[in-house]
Amino acid sequence: MAFVNRLIFTLAAAVSLASAQSSTTVCTLTGCNQDNCYRDLVQSTAFCASFTAPPQSGTTVSTVTLNPVQSSCGATSLSSACSCLYPSGATTLATQASITQCATLPLAPSPTALNVNFESGSDTIYVGRTYNVNNYSIISDPSLAHSPPNLFRVTFTPEPPGDFDTHNLDIFATGLMRPFTDYTFTFWAKADALVNPSDSDIDYISLIIHGLKKGPAPPDLALTESPSTFFSSLLSPAIDTTWRRYQGSFNSGEWPYFYIIFHFNNGGYSYSGVVPSLYIDDVSLVQAYMD
Repeated sequence: MAFVNRLIFTLAAAVSLASAQSSTTVCTLTGCNQDNCYRDLVQSTAFCASFTAPPQSGTTVSTVTLNPVQSSCGATSLSSACSCLYPSGATTLATQASITQCATLPLAPSPTALNVNFESGSDTIYVGRTYNVNNYSIISDPSLAHSPPNLFRVTFTPEPPGDFDTHNLDIFATGLMRPFTDYTFTFWAKADALVNPSDSDIDYISLIIHGLKKGPAPPDLALTESPSTFFSSLLSPAIDTTWRRYQGSFNSGEWPYFYIIFHFNNGGYSYSGVVPSLYIDDVSLVQAYMD
């Protein structure tokens, strides 16, 4: 009996310790050098928001006005400096080219970092880099949803029969995760039936996980200055009129925040002129269980 009591006490102490651990310290090597490019951008940090933003739908790459110092920096140096300055308050000023910075960061709830099933009506999925997309929204249709009543639908603009026009879109999600932790990202997807059997369906899905040290990214931020933590093609099985589950696993490494992009591409052969609608439900990012 005494052994059982000691065991219960030990387990209780372990649970108490785990629940009390609400933050972690992450140390990373950075290269925020206070050169002329960095010092110039410190005075105009709003530049970085424009420099990293993706083009608006239906436009070409945005034109950003550079002053003489910024022009002499070049795109690589500007991206590096902006990664140190944007979002604002992101990093401590560096006094040398490479220093080790440590920060105490909140730990994400475990085991789920993201759970968007659309049932509450308040869930938000950010959509950007859309091409020839007519509409996207949360809809309520229990007969269509993977987990009723709601789901996310993307519809494409009708086009002349026999046209060839690639269709694609990126769907984003941002949030907080635990560093150095294994995660699995999952979503369910389906599409309308093809009107013409020769029409294109979704021919690939790319899943990209970006890791961030500075906090959740704005939903429209193009992370050209941040390497991807994970990249994978997920089109297996192929999207059709049946709900299919797609998932990819990765380790968060030193990154305490995630920025997920799942990119859908339709090849564009449209003999009927009708591009099938895309449906998404039950999006989640869950901490992997340890054996």
